[in-house]
Amino acid sequence: MNQEKYINTLHKHGKRFMIVSSLLMLAVPFVFSLIHNAWPTLELIKVGFMTVGAIYIPIGIIETINYAPMLGVGATYISHVTGNISNMKLPASLSAMKQANVEPGSDEAEIISTLAVASSSIVTILIILVGVLLLLPYLSVIDQYLGTVTDYLVPAIFGALGFVFIVRHWKLVIIPMSVMLALFYFVIKDPTVQPVFVPVASLLSLVTARIMYKKGWIK
Repeated sequence: MNQEKYINTLHKHGKRFMIVSSLLMLAVPFVFSLIHNAWPTLELIKVGFMTVGAIYIPIGIIETINYAPMLGVGATYISHVTGNISNMKLPASLSAMKQANVEPGSDEAEIISTLAVASSSIVTILIILVGVLLLLPYLSVIDQYLGTVTDYLVPAIFGALGFVFIVRHWKLVIIPMSVMLALFYFVIKDPTVQPVFVPVASLLSLVTARIMYKKGWIK
């Protein structure tokens, strides 16, 4: 009964935490727009949603379904606000549970996972804060010599993350990647529309993985 009460309390405060965090995130662009009187047009919102929303909404749903059972309730709320789940929060949670010799999903794992993800989030924020403060005096120099490099920052990050998964499961990548590359190169050349096909690529990956598994090509 105590554990059930604890989980219900986590959900209660977790929902409030998510709502407040979302409002704070939205407050930043709102305040900038209010101060500079520079409001985004409907066309810009549409392009932004198609570029970002089409990617992260499916990813958010998939990550919640996949990671929540491993992370637990408290860690799920924290990690979905702070981000970097697959490459930071989940490994921290699993490592802490392994060190404590507890099984994911147990009552002990719930507490340990929450503490691990919270600690990881705090450490990450502190490191970023120190890095930003140290780089502030050199912003003009960085912009002068590395300004053009920032255009490749996002592709570099996602390329590096993608490479890790491609190396681990290269057989699963062959068909979806070939189909998407051919589609974008010969048919859909508009970069603002291409992100919409991320769910299509995900579905194609699931179907081909299922077929390859039944054929015995993957385990």
